[in-house]
Amino acid sequence: MGRKAIFWPVIISIVIHVTLLAVAGVINLNDKIMPVDVLSVSIKEPDLEEKLAPKKENKIKGKIKPVRTKKEKGSLIDDEGWREETIDLASTDIKYVTYLAKIKKKILRIWKYPQKAFEKNEEGNVVVRMSIDSDGNLSGVTLLTSSGSVDLDDGALSVVQEAAPYEHLPGIYNLSRLHIIASFNYKISD
Repeated sequence: MGRKAIFWPVIISIVIHVTLLAVAGVINLNDKIMPVDVLSVSIKEPDLEEKLAPKKENKIKGKIKPVRTKKEKGSLIDDEGWREETIDLASTDIKYVTYLAKIKKKILRIWKYPQKAFEKNEEGNVVVRMSIDSDGNLSGVTLLTSSGSVDLDDGALSVVQEAAPYEHLPGIYNLSRLHIIASFNYKISD
């Protein structure tokens, strides 16, 4: 009887303390939760106007070259005042969340399912790295993972280029360039 009298209060105390620590932010219980798809396009049928409208060529393609980082992704570089960092567009890091939300919003305003890919019923995921300089200019966009469809890959690269320029990097970042990894998920609904 004496053990039970001590056992339950100890268990209740542990549960309460863990809850309080989680609420206070000392323990992050969300570490193992996988991030939800960052961006996704899902359509049923394109507008009749889109089918009949003449296609315009993407003239931006040749202007922006892929950027190669000086070190592996995720590293912080300080080479005579040059600083860059790589983060995921789905990052929940409080330092970046507001800036990343603005980037997502700007991209989502103009992002569409590529017509040729739709006509071929192509679906897939495209992962790109966009590089934004401190002044907000897009210094490069690189295809990291192909969907297997040239049209879907080009669509993701093009939307990143068309959405540029972006907002200046906030001064608190103290970065010359920010690399952002973004996933574009294309799916045709039934």
